Parts: sequence; C-alpha cells; structure tokens
Amino acid sequence: MTHNNKVIKSTPEPTEWRFWDFTQNNNNAIEDWYKDLSEDAQNLFDSLLKNNHKVQNPINWIGFKRHLKGEFKGSGIWELEFQSGVQYRVIGLFGPGRKEATLLIGCYHKGRVYHPTDALGTALKRKTLLEQGAATHRERKIRTDL
Repeated sequence: MTHNNKVIKSTPEPTEWRFWDFTQNNNNAIEDWYKDLSEDAQNLFDSLLKNNHKVQNPINWIGFKRHLKGEFKGSGIWELEFQSGVQYRVIGLFGPGRKEATLLIGCYHKGRVYHPTDALGTALKRKTLLEQGAATHRERKIRTDL
C-alpha cells in the first residue's frame, strides 16, 4: 500500500516544542520585556525555555503554573513562572501549530497583583489580535549554550 497514491501521508509529530513571541507592527513584545530583565533573570528565562522545549507534555514543563481561571477560563491562556528576586510570569497560549506555544506578555507578580496590572487583559487582547490576523508570531530561538 505504500505506493498507492490514495494513501494519506501523515506529517510526523514534532519532537520538540517551538516558542513564538507576540509581534505587532514589527514590535516584539516579549523581546522588549526580555531586554529589561537582569542578566540573571534572562538566563533563568532562557533555561526555562531550553528545558521545556524537550518536554512532551506541557503540564510537565518546569515553571508551568496553570491555565488562567475566572473571566479568562476557557481562553486557553496559561502562565509560566520563574523567580530571580522577583516572581516573573510569562503568559502564553498554545499554537499556531502542533507543539508550538506563543508567548503573549511577560510581567512580574507579587501576591495577587500582576505588574503591569493589566497584563492578563493585555494577553487576552493579544490572543484576539492573533486570531484576527492583526498581529503575528516571531520565533524565539532557544539558547543551547546555557
């Protein structure tokens, strides 16, 4: 059957995750946030992505906090966390393809407060912009030198 033209050829499952940054009007929101982090925080963020891109199930990602609840329940938006003096959060969603995740916004978190305070609302707006085609993705290169 392998030579039958009517056999549907399936695309193999990607073995590693790819991460994308939210980009609008040529502005990369994640890279802008990343540049303002301390060197230690940048290294922790890079290590988080480096380790997680090989983990098959995202529930097992290092730093995977949760899917958002409340008014954001069902939006598909989740958060990763890491700490470097401050508790940082990276809010994202799965897609655009299989084993791909888009990072929508980076922020920090203290108690029950996000900084910037509208981080969750901004993440939801950015998700909508992606769905409408008003924003795009830019692939985040995974650092392997850590």
